[in-house]
Amino acid sequence: MSEVAQPSVSRRAVFLVGGYERNDAAGFFRRIGREMERFCKCWSVEATLGVPVEAAEASATTAVADYRGPDGVCRSEITFLSFDDIVKHDGARPFVSRLLAYLVAFFDYVVSGTMFRFFATNWRFALYFLYPLVMLGLFVWFGTITYRLVDWIGLPGGPLLPGLAGLAVTYALGRSVGRRYFVFHLMDLWSFSREHLHCRRPGMDQRIDAWAALISQRMAQSAYDEVLLVGHSTGGALILDVAHQLAERLAAEGRPVAFQLVTVGSTSLKVALHPAASRARSRLQALARHPGIRWTEFQSLTDIINFYKCDPYARAGLVHQRSDAFPRQFQVRIRDMLERRTYRRIKKNFFRVHYQFISANSRRYFYDFFMICCGTRPIDAVRGHRLPLSAEVDKTAKATS
Repeated sequence: MSEVAQPSVSRRAVFLVGGYERNDAAGFFRRIGREMERFCKCWSVEATLGVPVEAAEASATTAVADYRGPDGVCRSEITFLSFDDIVKHDGARPFVSRLLAYLVAFFDYVVSGTMFRFFATNWRFALYFLYPLVMLGLFVWFGTITYRLVDWIGLPGGPLLPGLAGLAVTYALGRSVGRRYFVFHLMDLWSFSREHLHCRRPGMDQRIDAWAALISQRMAQSAYDEVLLVGHSTGGALILDVAHQLAERLAAEGRPVAFQLVTVGSTSLKVALHPAASRARSRLQALARHPGIRWTEFQSLTDIINFYKCDPYARAGLVHQRSDAFPRQFQVRIRDMLERRTYRRIKKNFFRVHYQFISANSRRYFYDFFMICCGTRPIDAVRGHRLPLSAEVDKTAKATS
C-alpha cells in the first residue's frame, strides 16, 4: 500500500533549547552558519542563514533560514532559546560552593535510588553520571600518591611539604584535565538538574515562562505550516516544560493546542526518573492529553549522553490513552550520518558525538537536523531509514557528480 502524501512545508518556526552549556546565541548561529555549508554540499541544495535578531526580554534570538532544493522552497525562522547566562552564573561561583552543591546532588541521586534507575534503564548513561565523581577521585588519588612519595623522600618540614606537593598536583590536574574534559562543568550540570527538578531554580522557571509567552505570541502573529519545539541534551527536558506552559497558554486563550515536539539526544529521564520530579511528570502527563501535540524522539547507541531505546514517557511511569505513539521513537546510527574518515575521528569523543544530533551530516540519512529544521518535508514524514527528500534530489546529485 502506498503512503499518504505529506503536505509540503513552506514556512516553519523552530524553537530550540540546547544543552547546559556556555555557548550563547551568537556562538550558536556562527556554528549553524558553518554547518549549513556542509548540509548544502551533502544534499546538493541551497540554504542561507539571515542575520540573527535578538528578543532580549525572552533571552531568545532568531535567524531566518531560506532553503531551496528540488523538493521546493521553505523559509524557517530558527529561534535559539538561551540560558547561557544561568550556566555562566553557576560556573562563576567559588569552587568550594560548586563542589558542595555537586556532592549534595550526587548523593541525592544515589540515596533517592535514581542512580540505580539509571543503571536499570541505560547503564551507559549511568557511567556518564559517575564520570565527574570518578575524575575528582582520580585527581585526589594522584595528589595522595604525590604526598606519599614526597613524604617517603624524608624532606625536612614534616608533613608540610608533602601536603603542599599533593595539593599542587591535585590543583594542576583540575586546572588542566578537569577543565579540558568538562569535569567541573558537569558538576554544575548535575547540581542544576537536581535543583530544577526540586523546583528550586526560580530563574529558570521564569525563563521557561518567557519562552512559552514568546512562542505563543509568534504563533498568533504568523501562520506557520509547522511549529517545532526542539530540545537537545538537557534541553530535551526543558523543552517539555516549555511545551507544557505553551499548551496551558493556548488552551486558556481558546486557541488550538497544536505543535510538534522534537527531542534529540535527550536526557529528560535524568529528571523524570527522580522520585521528587513530580512536577515534571505531571507536566508530561498533561501534554499527552492534547492530541494536537505530536512528539518525535531521536536516540543513538553511540551517544552515551542519551537514553537509547528508552520510551521517556513510559519509563517515567506514565500511561496515556492516545492511539498514536507518544513519542514516536527513532534510533539513529551516527556512523551512517558521516563520512567514514569523519566518524573515525570523532567516535571516541563522546561530547562531539553527542553534538552530532544538531550538526550537519556529511552523508545522506533519514535523520538530518538541518533537513528537519529547514527542508520542505514535515517532521511527521520522517520514517526510519528513509530519506526525507524526493527522489529528485538523488537525480540532481548524480547529474552534478
